[in-house]
Amino acid sequence: MIPALALALSLMLADTPPDAGGGEPLPPGAPTDSYQLSAWCYGALDEYLGIYERVKPDLRDIDHMFGTSVVEDEPYHSDMAAARVELKMIGDSVTEAEKASPRPISDQGLQAIQLGRSIWSVAEAKTHRELARAWMLWALPDRCDSNARELTQRSIVFGKALNYNNAATPAPQADPNDAAPPPAADSNAQASPTTDTNVPAPPPASGAPEAPAPTAPDATTGSDPALPPYPTAPMPTGDQPADQPAQQPPQAPSPQP
Repeated sequence: MIPALALALSLMLADTPPDAGGGEPLPPGAPTDSYQLSAWCYGALDEYLGIYERVKPDLRDIDHMFGTSVVEDEPYHSDMAAARVELKMIGDSVTEAEKASPRPISDQGLQAIQLGRSIWSVAEAKTHRELARAWMLWALPDRCDSNARELTQRSIVFGKALNYNNAATPAPQADPNDAAPPPAADSNAQASPTTDTNVPAPPPASGAPEAPAPTAPDATTGSDPALPPYPTAPMPTGDQPADQPAQQPPQAPSPQP
């Protein structure tokens, strides 16, 4: 593990220092772990925003009874807008910490969120007017804001270190002794008729007469079989003189008129 990753991990796992300075203190039982504290603050603030819709009529009545210098269409409208922005910032810190953690921690975060919501259980069991008074007196502890911002920054640093550590691991090298497989034959490739002598000649076109294959001359007769046979004079025999002309075949009598 590289030093930057080890440092970031130690910051991620560090407990939250005691709350110092002014502002609303953390109540007893709030988590000290940075991630769980952000989840706890998220649960407490989210429940606070959920209660607002239920106590809104009582808030108007209390303002009418005691007066207020702030005139708004909805009571505490600007405060609710700021609380929603704060809730998103705290929620983002929880998400960044879960993404950067080397092990799953979301189950711990869910438990911390439920613990934060539970701080309202006593007041929610009372009347609407008493719940409205408790709601007006409550404020998010200052440590929730500063802890969430610090957690986000540490999580980003840790996430970068984790990614750098993974990228620094060299990829396995191929063994040069392993012979590369021969390239696969291209099924679309066609043999060249000018270079491939093993390619059979294409068959003749349909309907075209085939030329006769040449044959060797007849050794017994000395004639060329490519030439048609012609009639030859009969050889002389013993009964016919050699100087006698060859007999002509009888001719058919011509028809008389």
